[in-house]
Amino acid sequence: MSTSESTAQRAPIAALFIAVIVSLLLVGVPRVAVASSRDDLVVEVGSYDLAVGPATRFIAGVFTADHRYVGWGTVQMQFSFLGSGRASTKRVARPASVARFTAHFLAVPGVAIKPEPTAPTILSATKGRGVYASQVSFDRPGFWQVAVKAHINGGPARTATAAFEVLDHHLVPAPGDAALATENLTLSSPGTTPQSIDSRASAGSIPDPDLHRSTIADALRAHQPAVVVFSTPAFCTSRMCGPITDMIQRLAKDYPDRASFVHVEIWKSFADQQVNDAASEWLAAHGNDLREPWVFLIGADGRIAARWDNVVTRGEIEPLLRMLPSLAAAPTDR
Repeated sequence: MSTSESTAQRAPIAALFIAVIVSLLLVGVPRVAVASSRDDLVVEVGSYDLAVGPATRFIAGVFTADHRYVGWGTVQMQFSFLGSGRASTKRVARPASVARFTAHFLAVPGVAIKPEPTAPTILSATKGRGVYASQVSFDRPGFWQVAVKAHINGGPARTATAAFEVLDHHLVPAPGDAALATENLTLSSPGTTPQSIDSRASAGSIPDPDLHRSTIADALRAHQPAVVVFSTPAFCTSRMCGPITDMIQRLAKDYPDRASFVHVEIWKSFADQQVNDAASEWLAAHGNDLREPWVFLIGADGRIAARWDNVVTRGEIEPLLRMLPSLAAAPTDR
């Protein structure tokens, strides 16, 4: 086994330990500001793979100090460059700040409240679990700080900060990159266990069989778009995998003529701490920590058209699926 494979297999265990200790919604690289009272805000960056380049989706969870959720409405985000060395809450002499961004709330699939609050509101997990998202570009690698300002229930502004790292290049396939022609495990893969195909499998039953009939390589050979979700619903460290995999399954039923839909299970054997090769190839090829879930939209040209980390909603994916031509109407003389 290679060093990168060994790293990929150890990473989910380390992430699981972090999730238990932090007891928050998200896991990853963020440094979280220390709050002084239970009503103070805490910000945790949820993005997995930030790098210098075109605008990309930046997501962050907002909580109270006693771990209640802040959701709905919008918040303001302001970014400052801290430096290229180790992360620190000390600013550089003249921090490089970008314009303030308005970030909109993305509820985890299955989380709903009627009517939806128009301002950020403190809620329970069943009503407020999600992240705030905005499109942001970064012009230099190093450590950055985001300051999130929220008017809870329309009241006075409250602000919290968190530091995070921006890389000089992405470690996970990004829009514009060629998709990897991966032969992930399917229902017809010989010599494998149901749990290696989907961690929720029991007694030989796969809960989402439509997502396990073809491989990423199959879609690329057929020049078909593909929606690929990398997740481990039974062992997910962020607790997002189950709801997001279920949402992709629903999209597969609603748009079977627009794309191939594929679920790649992270674990080949959770008991033996062995990661599936397909997950390692896509998410930890450079020795980086393997984090999940991820969703990728691959175009008919074989390149990544879009990707979403950690939290993704139907509202982000569905408009792109509607823009795709019907597979039945697609030209075959490629």
